[in-house]
Amino acid sequence: MPEAQKEFHNAVEQALEAVMFESWLRFYFIEELPPAPDAEKKDAEERLAIRVPEKGMARIKELYPNLLPLAESMNGHEVDFETSRRAVCTFVLGHLDGKTMPRDMAAVVFASATFQIGLQLFHTWLQLHEAQLDEGFQEFGAWRTLFAQWRATPGARELAEKLAVATQGRAAAEGAGPQ
Repeated sequence: MPEAQKEFHNAVEQALEAVMFESWLRFYFIEELPPAPDAEKKDAEERLAIRVPEKGMARIKELYPNLLPLAESMNGHEVDFETSRRAVCTFVLGHLDGKTMPRDMAAVVFASATFQIGLQLFHTWLQLHEAQLDEGFQEFGAWRTLFAQWRATPGARELAEKLAVATQGRAAAEGAGPQ
């Protein structure tokens, strides 16, 4: 495998790991907050925050020091889809791009079909295994292992192939528009 291809694959895996870690934080450390004081009762939206206890942060620092900045940026803060997405993007751009991956590789990764397919596979795995993961706390390393094992199964490989074909079909259709 050419060096550039290895670097790209490694960068995709690092970005996916950040997405997985953020999901793991939300899965185990999310807490419901009371409605905002100025919100009317009928308009009060559910407010959620990430709350990782000190021991949890110490464990993250010990086991996953490369992901600690992501945990620190989210811990104690309200979270929704947009803040989660922004936290991952900020982490990848600020802590990986140009450091553990080539400079400006993050933009290439986020725009790639390879990353999008990996993202869809992860979300599928999460939905399929939610009940199992909810049975009790599992370290992030267990999530990585379980996802990797599932991703290697024939069913997951077949799904990845179908997603790749669908992605190629969409790209071809978008490129075939009027000139």
